[in-house]
Amino acid sequence: MGPLFVLLITFLAVSDGFLLASLVKKHLSLWERLCAGAVIGLALLAWIGFLTAFVGGLNPTTIITTVFILAAILVTLRRVSPNRVEFDKIRASVSRLDRGGMLYYGLWALLLAWLFSRVVMFEGGGLETSPLNNYGDLPFHLSVITSFAWGDNFPPQNPIFAGYRFTYPFLVDFLTAFNLGAGAGWRVAFFVENFILAISLVGLIEMLAFRLTGSRLAARLAPVIFLFNGGFGFLIFFRDLASSHNLFEFLGHLPRSYTMNAELTTPFGQVPLQWGNVFTTLLIPQRSLLFGLPFVALILTLWWIAFGEKTETRDRRRLLIFAGVLAGTLPMLHAHGFFSVMIASAALVFVFWSLDWIAFFVPAIALAAPQALYLSGTPVRNQLFKPHWAWVAGESPAILFWFANAGVFLLLLIAPLVGRGLVEARARRFYLGFILWFVLPNVVFLAPWPWDNIKVLVYWSLASSPFVAAVLSDGFRRGIMWRVASATLLVVLILSGVLDVVRALSPVEKALLIDPQKREVADLIRSTTEPRALIVHAPIHNSVLCLTGRQSFMGYPGHLWTHGIDYSARELDLQTIYRGGPSAKQLIAQYGIDYVLVGPVERETLKPDEALLAAEYPIVVDHAGHRLYRVER
Repeated sequence: MGPLFVLLITFLAVSDGFLLASLVKKHLSLWERLCAGAVIGLALLAWIGFLTAFVGGLNPTTIITTVFILAAILVTLRRVSPNRVEFDKIRASVSRLDRGGMLYYGLWALLLAWLFSRVVMFEGGGLETSPLNNYGDLPFHLSVITSFAWGDNFPPQNPIFAGYRFTYPFLVDFLTAFNLGAGAGWRVAFFVENFILAISLVGLIEMLAFRLTGSRLAARLAPVIFLFNGGFGFLIFFRDLASSHNLFEFLGHLPRSYTMNAELTTPFGQVPLQWGNVFTTLLIPQRSLLFGLPFVALILTLWWIAFGEKTETRDRRRLLIFAGVLAGTLPMLHAHGFFSVMIASAALVFVFWSLDWIAFFVPAIALAAPQALYLSGTPVRNQLFKPHWAWVAGESPAILFWFANAGVFLLLLIAPLVGRGLVEARARRFYLGFILWFVLPNVVFLAPWPWDNIKVLVYWSLASSPFVAAVLSDGFRRGIMWRVASATLLVVLILSGVLDVVRALSPVEKALLIDPQKREVADLIRSTTEPRALIVHAPIHNSVLCLTGRQSFMGYPGHLWTHGIDYSARELDLQTIYRGGPSAKQLIAQYGIDYVLVGPVERETLKPDEALLAAEYPIVVDHAGHRLYRVER
């Protein structure tokens, strides 16, 4: 097993996905089926691999079993379907690509390859990452991945809060663990799925925009507008630029994010910039969106074909069944994506009234119900849907906040929705189903952390981008003044996002997450301890434990809080354990703790009595200032 084996499995999965997408071949173009097939295939691989590993663990036997299941699906689809893998048509389609199209996707491929190649970097023995937003999130995902790959975490427990059911949509991380188990290194394990899902997202947004607007230019602009989103933070960039002395040095080392973590000065006061950029704040650090966004884009396309185009009743039902199956698999892929799809579908029932919607809801609910029941077993549900005005505007007036963060986007969105000629009336009606994706995050909590409401807002941006692109493409088809105005508006829409992506690709955002010595400690812990061992350590976000696959007694509070977990009692117990004595022994026995880790952070923050620990428990790892004690319960 190795990287080539992982690529072979990925090709097999994508082939399955292509043939599944070909079940609605009559309505999807070849390019749509290729993009949809890539996303569906990787989701199929994640689901089959997880269900197989759930029974037998993640090991060579279950990996080979997964491959055989994928191969059996491929053979079955080839036999029962009249469709065949259309190599001739694929070659013909590629040969017909205009130079602009080839350049367009070539540039996207280069950018995505560059961005995602920096997510996990091992240089000098240490683990580095980029962008900086990933510095906080990646250790959590590493804990999830290693718990599946090396910790035998089946059925899944929360890897950073042992003993609690794991209710995070983890399949994207399981897929990375599967790739690791199949022999890929860290970089390949991350890169293969990230790149394929991201390039497919570009294609699916383009196809959705083309169907909604009928304009090839609008279709090409829509992914650019969506993925390079940002507000008026570029005004701060020009202020910073004016105070710089070396243009190229400044551009290569941008001093700040221009879509997040900045205050925009206006005549009405300071306004927080929180909209972020899809690449740097969502797709890379919030990994489950790599599945959620393309899935939702595909579901929207199927809905539009069913009700927005002249589709016969039988074909409409087939499309809705297909969309329902996709929606039903979403909760474990991206829970907020499933929530978004279901509230939009409920609204669209009234916009396009038809009993045919039953064909969507039956498979969606049947497949999602067990997942939703599982995910509902968490304290998070007690914190949802409480009133919360204007997302994260804080003290700023909501109108001013949204103008600073997405003002031009909102203004351009209004034009095709209230005017005529830019998009068809049916497309305007279709958009009504997605207004809730903007309204709800601005009036209630949809996650324990208010900013996480963006996990629904981003779907509103996805659905809105084709309409904004339609306005700009119309301007580009007019006279010179219109073209200049459209180009200016496009720059205003994407400049802040472009600056953040440039910064993410520069040395400024290359952050050391785990130094070489900590990696050595992690390797020693993994080789010394049992797969399901429970370890006590300091609750920091980048603990060495994230690379071991072992269960954490209590991980980083910032991660626990955003997942809705009340960790206050366990935090007190953690401090008691490190103080030692009879109370510590009682808690160790109560929780079933196997090891206590003492390193520089534990010594500084928890003040353990190391003499007492050494006198009572054997040391099984002693390296680079870290000691791991095996406790006797």
